[in-house]
Amino acid sequence: MSCTSAIAYTKQCGKGISGGVAKLWVIGYGDLSYISGTTETYAVASGGTMVNQINVASGKTFVSVGLLKESVSFKGTVKRDSSTGAVSNSTEVDVVISSITDVAKQFIDNLMSQPVAILIKLRSGNYIVTGLNGFMELTDVGESTGTKNSDMNGYQIKFTGVDEGLTKTIDPTYVRSIVDAI
Repeated sequence: MSCTSAIAYTKQCGKGISGGVAKLWVIGYGDLSYISGTTETYAVASGGTMVNQINVASGKTFVSVGLLKESVSFKGTVKRDSSTGAVSNSTEVDVVISSITDVAKQFIDNLMSQPVAILIKLRSGNYIVTGLNGFMELTDVGESTGTKNSDMNGYQIKFTGVDEGLTKTIDPTYVRSIVDAI
């Protein structure tokens, strides 16, 4: 039989395992290009699974998205087709954009016109990236003013996409070179 052996996993304890998103950056997929000699916009370390290079066009960066506390979520649902062995990951990123303003509207309009890649710093300190294949898009926008002073005034936006396999992690030492601000 040619299958590989199962590998061990040690339960993670202590700091660095809390849920939630700390920071989020986005870039238009058109601002990425294939790495020379490949059909991918990213590379992973030899023998590894962590992204250690994303081919970002000169003068472009992943741009920061201002976040309200506890207003962003990421979810991936990985499914394997047992008849073909194909694996796909349906991903969703939900973000609240505060305040209904012209600036917020321009930001959302810009994102709706193109596929994007999204870089996320988790509260655990780890980084994940989705959309490097051009299949992540802004698909839903909700607008709300609420009724009370304490209600949310702004937009609830949802990105959906499809990746192969589990969501990619990215080398944290590489992030600083591709974002506009840490």
